[in-house]
Amino acid sequence: MSATLFCAGLGDVIRVCYQNAGYRALSETTQPVPVIVASHNPFSIEIFRHHRNAKNFILYDLAHKYEEFLNAGLRGPDINRALCDFSGVDYAQLVRGSANGHVPVFDAPDDIASVGHIVFQPFAGNASHRSLPPDLIEKTVQVLRQLPCQVFVVTRSYVRPDLKGKTIHAVEDARALEGGNIKVLDSLTVPATLNLIKSSRAYVGSWSSLQQAAWLENKPVAVFYPEKHHDATRPTPYAFGMNRDNTLGREYPDAHAAELSEFLQRW
Repeated sequence: MSATLFCAGLGDVIRVCYQNAGYRALSETTQPVPVIVASHNPFSIEIFRHHRNAKNFILYDLAHKYEEFLNAGLRGPDINRALCDFSGVDYAQLVRGSANGHVPVFDAPDDIASVGHIVFQPFAGNASHRSLPPDLIEKTVQVLRQLPCQVFVVTRSYVRPDLKGKTIHAVEDARALEGGNIKVLDSLTVPATLNLIKSSRAYVGSWSSLQQAAWLENKPVAVFYPEKHHDATRPTPYAFGMNRDNTLGREYPDAHAAELSEFLQRW
């Protein structure tokens, strides 16, 4: 029996949905298919729970096992094999290969009826590292308030410990930003959030999951990240959109309101 696997951070899960044949296979299957979801982000599984074809999914929510295997020192394919072994799924039967241009469709019970808006994500799964500093959030919001369009601030609170048990993500609170053209969405499901990106004008925010989604949808992206952030300075697959004409990428100290304003006015 074929099976699919989606693991690591929400951004990783999103990229696999767009780039791997597995998500396409889930959309087309008429037979029960094991779907292993093992993500740092406990809400990643909403993509599959709300899917229009979910009646054919055998869902395994293994976020806890991913963390367990990671803490044990497993990485990459070794974690994938361990997840499959725990689920009783044949690792050799995982759907592989390219999505071949298939654009994923996401189903949600709480879609926002809006087009031409901007999505702002100030926080990231690793709050001590990639969430925007308070002064940069304030500076960015000042720019966003001047725009003639709706701005949605997307947040989602959950507890995430690091490998030593220290909490690195908990509450994402952006309520103080609400007002005018800015609306805070603090409990939107993941598929509804991805659809919000699909219908958006641009993405602004931290180096996080939605920046990946915006690049995959070829949206203009203004992304800010810590100094000498390894994904950007020594480009990894997470930086696949950095050199696009419709991307503005800056380290925190180099993020300037005037440049951001000019960039957003282009789109």
